[in-house]
Amino acid sequence: MPVSTLNLMSNFVSTYHAGETDLTNNDSHTNHALNVGVVDMHYDLMMDLYQKRDRKGVLVDDYLADFTTGGIGVVAAAIYLEDKYLPEMGLRVALDQIALLYDEVARSSHFAICRTYAEIEAARQAGKIALLITMEGIEPLGSDIHLLRVFYELGLRVVGLTHVRRNAAGDGGVFAPDGSSPQGLTRFGRELIAACEALGIIIDLAHINPAGFNDILAATTKPVIVSHSNARHFYDIERNISDEQIRLIGQRGGVIGVNATLVSPTAADSHMDRYVDHIDYIAELIGIDGVGIGFDFFETIHYAMSREDQEKLAAALTTVYFVPELTNHAHAPNVTAKLTERGFSADDIAKIMYGNWMRIFRQML
Repeated sequence: MPVSTLNLMSNFVSTYHAGETDLTNNDSHTNHALNVGVVDMHYDLMMDLYQKRDRKGVLVDDYLADFTTGGIGVVAAAIYLEDKYLPEMGLRVALDQIALLYDEVARSSHFAICRTYAEIEAARQAGKIALLITMEGIEPLGSDIHLLRVFYELGLRVVGLTHVRRNAAGDGGVFAPDGSSPQGLTRFGRELIAACEALGIIIDLAHINPAGFNDILAATTKPVIVSHSNARHFYDIERNISDEQIRLIGQRGGVIGVNATLVSPTAADSHMDRYVDHIDYIAELIGIDGVGIGFDFFETIHYAMSREDQEKLAAALTTVYFVPELTNHAHAPNVTAKLTERGFSADDIAKIMYGNWMRIFRQML
């Protein structure tokens, strides 16, 4: 008998948030009765706040309803700089983005900026949506390692070295099957990785080119993550993650967040089943403990661009095809429904939707 998406999500919430699922993957900690909610490990929230900086209350007015409908508990809010601000305005815009986030959170009782696993737990116990500050591309730092400490003190807890463009740390992977720079991390990039590990900042390998990916793994000892990506098996571009890279992340005890934006190079193949194919494929390669959610919802931001900017984006990167049933956080229950339909167990769904990321937070933060 068909079950509605709403009922499936309701069952998910009542079952997994009642403490029947171990968030720490059977380690020394016991079950939690914590209403974690879905963990989305990548969203360009900061960029959107900056674009709307003349408004107040954006978090509540533009996001709270979708977060609530989608059962979202933790959002990784990324600092990201558009090309037009670089290099002169990079640091200023990044600091403004953080300032805007703090101001927005101060205006509402529904959100909390979190720096530690304990703070994430406390926020969820209080019924607040936990926000984790991340950095997508280290352009705000320029080549000044001391600025990393400044951003850390402001709450930065996850760093991805690059987007597509080159910066002082290294190069990003291109949106094509090949053609990325063969160069690995720069001297500054290696220094930055060491500083992140010393501070307790999670290192994110999303977007890094293959040579940089290998350099990061060789230079680190702790779990590393890929906050938002897809399997190259289905969408063969260097920006996505290869089978070998997936296995290396699994061997390190890391987690890969599956991206809702780069599901397929064709519109016809950009649908919920293909999205879950990515989850299933990664889980088959490294086990269910290695896969999570990194939605990277971009449709709203994309269509807010001018047609000229959309065309520039397509020319520079790729044409983006959105999954109709997965374009914003209110659609998160559709993932739970599809996973259930595809035969994933209750425990496995809980790990995908929040448990694996919570394990990373407990280990690293």
